[in-house]
Amino acid sequence: MKIKRFHAEDVRTTIRKVRDALGPDAVILSNKRVSGGVEIVAAIDYDESLVGGMAAQTGSVTSATENTDYKDAQPSSEKSQRQQAVDDVRYSRNIPASQAGSRKEAVAAQQYNSADLASKSQDLSDVQNEIKSLRGLLLNQLSGMAWESESKYHPTRTRLLQRLIALGLSPLLSKKLCEEVDETKEFDAMWRHALGILSHKLPVIDNGILKTGGVMALVGPTGVGKTTTIAKFAARYVLQHGKDSVGLITTDNFRVAAHEQLRSYARILGVPLRIATDKDELNDALYDLRNKKLVLIDTAGVSLQDAQLREQLDLLNSGAKTIHMFLALAANTQRSVLNDVVTTFKQSRLDGCILTKVDETTSLGGVISVAVEQNLAISYFCDGQKVPDDLHIARAHNLVSKSVAIMQTITMAAQQDLASGMSSEHSMALTVNGMVAHAHG
Repeated sequence: MKIKRFHAEDVRTTIRKVRDALGPDAVILSNKRVSGGVEIVAAIDYDESLVGGMAAQTGSVTSATENTDYKDAQPSSEKSQRQQAVDDVRYSRNIPASQAGSRKEAVAAQQYNSADLASKSQDLSDVQNEIKSLRGLLLNQLSGMAWESESKYHPTRTRLLQRLIALGLSPLLSKKLCEEVDETKEFDAMWRHALGILSHKLPVIDNGILKTGGVMALVGPTGVGKTTTIAKFAARYVLQHGKDSVGLITTDNFRVAAHEQLRSYARILGVPLRIATDKDELNDALYDLRNKKLVLIDTAGVSLQDAQLREQLDLLNSGAKTIHMFLALAANTQRSVLNDVVTTFKQSRLDGCILTKVDETTSLGGVISVAVEQNLAISYFCDGQKVPDDLHIARAHNLVSKSVAIMQTITMAAQQDLASGMSSEHSMALTVNGMVAHAHG
């Protein structure tokens, strides 16, 4: 307990001093008139049990207002002590209790306001969810009506849209292709025309790295086959130009035994391997391999949200020598994930992409859509584990034809529709409804 005396010419001024010095939680223990004014003894962090004991010893306590009438006469010693105790209890019980009551009311009001605010926030959230649900329902109904109208008045174009979506293309790209096709032609001619337009839209690039060489780094998320693809490039170049023309670098120091797979390939091919974990080591490795026609850099696969991804890209961009950076995209990845991958890695400088696991996908439409919509050129694609056989230069018409061949061999969706008794047109209507609703948020 902290006790302090205060002096002033009147009670009000003295109490103001108490409040300024000790705050609103102060407890007045006693007050008396002294020469030149009033003296108040106040405390903070007082012990209520002590005050209660004093109250029991002194008996009943008069009203707090009675204490404001001070006597000029000086009481006897015994009376003064008793009066002092009464004053102590009176002020500790009346004035602080009033303050405590005010504090309790304030706390209760604050708790009520918080609860009221939380309740209103929950109500608002419920209303927003309800509006969102109704909006989605309305969009589904409107899109269903639009689909029925489209099917009725443009049956051939509707059929073409179905075929393009079945190819795995995004709804937006499929719609654009339908708008560019001559609707007066037969369906087969429209289909071929749409595929031709898609081939022209698909960006591909032959950077000639397998002919002219250079420094090439392969980046991408975990598990897309970067190391195996690096080995395919190295083996292909060794077969064409000899083992003295190739050098390998790895910056993957995050995984346990990360270098062993690439080290095995380097030993089989008879080419040197360097490990670089920072800017200086990367520049030293590039300098050591300066006489090599082709230098291939393997990188660690990390999550898109991992801070180490930024470190990897910054490391490659900090090299003293120009590094051509290519993004490895697994063709068997969902289109939405591919979009996120490309968006993340395009923050750095990309010279193109290389498709991997083409032999493991059930649709090439997703990766083709991402390449078209993100304007990311495809340079090579891999369709197997054989080194170096399963590495091919990307050609737009070849990739489109391959996507059509894959679609034709996949009959599982049609079998599921037949088994469930759902017509293909009804199934497509539901698909378009969902796509339209998603496009509107």
